[in-house]
Amino acid sequence: MPSKRLLITARSFGRNDPKHVATLQDAGFTIVECRESPNTDRSCLEAVVADVESWVVSAFRIDDALLSRCTNLRLIIKHGIGVDNIDIPAATRRNIIVMNAPQVNPIPVADLTMTLLLGFTRRIVEAHLCVTSGDWAQFLGTGVHGKTLGIIGLGRIGLAVADRAKAFGMTLLGFDPYAGATVSAQRPDINVVDLEHLLRTSDFVSLNVPLSSETEGLIDDGALRLMKTEVVVVNTSRGRVVDEAAIYEALIEKRIAGYATDVFEREPPEGSPLLKLPNVLLTPHIGWYTRDAMKSLGDQVVDSILSVYRGETPDNILNREVLSAFPAGLWDET
Repeated sequence: MPSKRLLITARSFGRNDPKHVATLQDAGFTIVECRESPNTDRSCLEAVVADVESWVVSAFRIDDALLSRCTNLRLIIKHGIGVDNIDIPAATRRNIIVMNAPQVNPIPVADLTMTLLLGFTRRIVEAHLCVTSGDWAQFLGTGVHGKTLGIIGLGRIGLAVADRAKAFGMTLLGFDPYAGATVSAQRPDINVVDLEHLLRTSDFVSLNVPLSSETEGLIDDGALRLMKTEVVVVNTSRGRVVDEAAIYEALIEKRIAGYATDVFEREPPEGSPLLKLPNVLLTPHIGWYTRDAMKSLGDQVVDSILSVYRGETPDNILNREVLSAFPAGLWDET
């Protein structure tokens, strides 16, 4: 019979909406909390993982070594979309189901993308600090109307960015090796081009791709040298999509105009040379972090957990081959 001990390390799950945890408790789950933070004690976490059956995780790295201690674990669910912090092959070898919450509304990330773009071009942070310090100066900004935005990644977030940029009168270029043909047929407002053309032509570049072996380091020194000197790169995807050493050199050499990012190679980015540059705009990975989005995200996590315990097989199981290990149902409580 299942133990229903559920570990929550995700930072915000159940905190913005306590009903998410309460619903699981009402369903018979015993909740174990060890919330993720920059100072999370891995040894403390290792002491509790052996007894839990399910795990709601955010950014904490679940690797093969840690999974070897998870003797009772049957389910990992990501409080979000990207699962680059979970060793899925290692989980699969141990018959551990891995899920994510893929139906999160793309609007908050798309909104932040445009916020970063406009905040950088209109120098909003500088202007705010000027006024609050008692000074009064005008800051010459850059307009976006009529400028070209290159969107790398034409999934739900990338298309939502396109919708917002179109409202600002921007010309849209897009690149996506998988969705490009479909988008080209369905969205005449987006000119789908190859990556080199996008990088050479765009006044702004928006990164909206998942982290994978294909996208890690996508924006490297070679890509940066193709860009216009006035380009601003906006990253709301994953930090490692950009080679931070390369973009740092491009920024200090003024080969590009700016970098606005919500994500970093290492989070928090302590000691990163980017922190000291004047031509950057930085936020602490808040892309999804709105009240509405967190409620929707939590709802999906709860629904997914409960559906698995009912013996259902929801579409957001990422390693469906594991299901063959449960021929009588995932959790048979009879």
